[in-house]
Amino acid sequence: MRANRDGLFRSFLAHSRKALNLDGLSIEKLPTTAANGLRRTQIRGAIEQMRLFATGTTVFAPIVSFQAWNQGVNGLVIIWTLVMCVFSWWLLLRWRESYHTNGSEKEMAAFVTETQINASLYCLGMVLFYPLVTGNEKTVICAMMIGSLALGTIGFSHAPRAAFWYLGIHAVTMTTVPLITGLYLNNHSDLLLAALALVGGVAICNATLASARNQMKAFNDQQSLFEQSEVVDLLLKDYEEQGVEWIWRTDATGRITTCPQPVLELLSDYDDDSEESTLLRSLSSCVDEQGATDFERVALAFRRRHEFHDVMLPLYSETTGTLRWIMMRGRPQIEQNEFVGFRGIFVDATTRVETQKQVEFLAEKDPLTEAHNRNFIQKHLEELDPLLHKFTAYLLDLDGFKQVNDSYGHAIGDQLLQQVSERLKQVVQDAGIVARLGGDEFLVLIDDTSGFTPRNQDPISCDMLATLSKPFFIGQYDISISASIGTAKYPYDTTNGPSLLNQADLALYTAKQSGRNKCVHFEQSMQAVLQKRLVVTKRLRHALDAGLINPHYQPQICSKTHKVVGFEALARWTDTELGVVGPDVFIPIAEETGLIHEIGERMLTSACTDALTWTVPDGDPLPVVSVNVSPVQVIRGNMVQVVKSVLEQTGLPAQRLEIEVTESVLIEDTVGTNEILRALSDLGVRIALDDFGTGYSSLSYLRALPLHRLKIDQSFIADLDDLEAQSVVQTIIDLCHRLKLDVVAEGVETRQNVDVLTKMKCSVLQGYYFSRPVPAAETQDLLENITRSAA
Repeated sequence: MRANRDGLFRSFLAHSRKALNLDGLSIEKLPTTAANGLRRTQIRGAIEQMRLFATGTTVFAPIVSFQAWNQGVNGLVIIWTLVMCVFSWWLLLRWRESYHTNGSEKEMAAFVTETQINASLYCLGMVLFYPLVTGNEKTVICAMMIGSLALGTIGFSHAPRAAFWYLGIHAVTMTTVPLITGLYLNNHSDLLLAALALVGGVAICNATLASARNQMKAFNDQQSLFEQSEVVDLLLKDYEEQGVEWIWRTDATGRITTCPQPVLELLSDYDDDSEESTLLRSLSSCVDEQGATDFERVALAFRRRHEFHDVMLPLYSETTGTLRWIMMRGRPQIEQNEFVGFRGIFVDATTRVETQKQVEFLAEKDPLTEAHNRNFIQKHLEELDPLLHKFTAYLLDLDGFKQVNDSYGHAIGDQLLQQVSERLKQVVQDAGIVARLGGDEFLVLIDDTSGFTPRNQDPISCDMLATLSKPFFIGQYDISISASIGTAKYPYDTTNGPSLLNQADLALYTAKQSGRNKCVHFEQSMQAVLQKRLVVTKRLRHALDAGLINPHYQPQICSKTHKVVGFEALARWTDTELGVVGPDVFIPIAEETGLIHEIGERMLTSACTDALTWTVPDGDPLPVVSVNVSPVQVIRGNMVQVVKSVLEQTGLPAQRLEIEVTESVLIEDTVGTNEILRALSDLGVRIALDDFGTGYSSLSYLRALPLHRLKIDQSFIADLDDLEAQSVVQTIIDLCHRLKLDVVAEGVETRQNVDVLTKMKCSVLQGYYFSRPVPAAETQDLLENITRSAA
């Protein structure tokens, strides 16, 4: 029975603590150091507030007790008054010792006990004297008790545990004494006073609880800030030891007073222990010539005692033969209106600079041959002015290059392209530009105003043909090829820069058709070639109406699980009259004629519909379907509405659709493109950047656009045997990981490609090694075969 009563009592206490939210006020749950600190703060705060009140007790106690003088208990009045006064002065002396508390639980318990005795003695006065008096005397006693309650509660509010006891004892006494007295004497005033005391006690209790919660919250916030400060201090210490930012200082004469060891090692080539040695002299001794201008900025700031920011200095060490890029910031230090030196930060920016240079290189240069790329040529042609410029374009295509790749392999083919590029640069010298537009296609752009004279006084086209006809020695192979060249002149054949390339292309086509290994200049009669484009355009309209353009699907494989995670939908057209028409032929025509919108919508609808038919074993995620969209669709179409409509029509979840855009779409209308891609992303559709590295690669696009995936162009994968190419691919993969982007490698054709890319932690692989694009009807079988192989 007793056990049941104890259980009920504990349950009552637990529910009461929960109802009053007292668990959040528990100090015992805190770490020992924090708990002691909080208790110490509470005790000292309460003592500071209550000292004056304790002193005032020697006045308040007689006022309370002497209201009952001459009521037959004068002796009791004197005894109680003396006890109160003596206890108050003892408490003051005791608090002088308690003020230096260490905050232990024992000392808090003692403080609470003292508070209980203090409150009990005060309330004992009301118990003894209130029932004996009437009228004004009761009023005085009640007023003094209310004052004791209010002042004590406020003072002890710093220590909620003591405050609750002080409040509770006062509230109970001030409620029960008038209540019992009123009932006994049948006095309504006493009963009213009891009711008021009860209401007031509840109100003060709520206020005390709120104050206690605020106090605990403030303490927890302070403790959290302290812990964070400790973490920051540790991180800063670790950062200084392992990071790439270091503090440096000089005195008023410029001599080094503080300098990080890595920078001192760079400055070690400058050995000057004289008093004239300064930071500027040390830097000047190892600054590479390409940083001369930036060094002058630093020197000028030192002379003028001005602040400087983000000055990039290349420091070359003759001892190690290395070049390090150091970003430097500095600020003059003024103490008591007197210049005392400089203080600043060195930042090791080597990786950043090298990465940026690599990205800038890839934006304008072909990574294989280090010639310019199509992006650079397009921009250059767009800037031509028919009143100022005269250029001749030589568009070259290597004859028999495919046979070289098939016979000797891509590695030999790549080396051949590199040697072709070098030979063309030797022919052109400084009079023009050599660019690789893609595959085995090169462009030589000669400035006709430069006065360039070809070697042996031969036309430059003959010089290029003769140079390329000489054997190429690659490893153990002796390889002979030829080239076909098409030329066009600006501004004679055209006054529109970009069309110069198209005209040279028409001439190149004629050269190949007429026997190869020759140069053909553009003629207007070649426009007949355009007639074929008209035929393709006409048949393209028919193909759309007849449903001849359909998607084929190439699987995308997870490098970890070796399972299919997606299919890329690729447009394929087999015409009843023209036969197989490649997308490189009909897509540009579709873009020019506006038919690309209809083709794109049909491809999107078919891809979403086909994706719904794919099934996978339980537990495996369903493959995503990736659909390429043309820049014309994005910039000049209603892309968002089309995608939304197709998803609603087919019922494919948006998360299973991926839209692929090429970098070219980002140049024409960056702001508008950004808005469109964000709207698609908001629908839940994934966004992929296709052919990264072949066009307008820029880190700013990767940061600004809502991308989910980046696809490395197959030209990079084809060069994976080269260590430098591997370094570039690894840089792109690492960049994607830092930006939290999935990365897909296109053009995976060998097991070696798979192994290298897997080791590089490339997320997804795609290429002929796994499968060529297949019709929709074959995708499920392909999916099941790959799934079985992965198992």
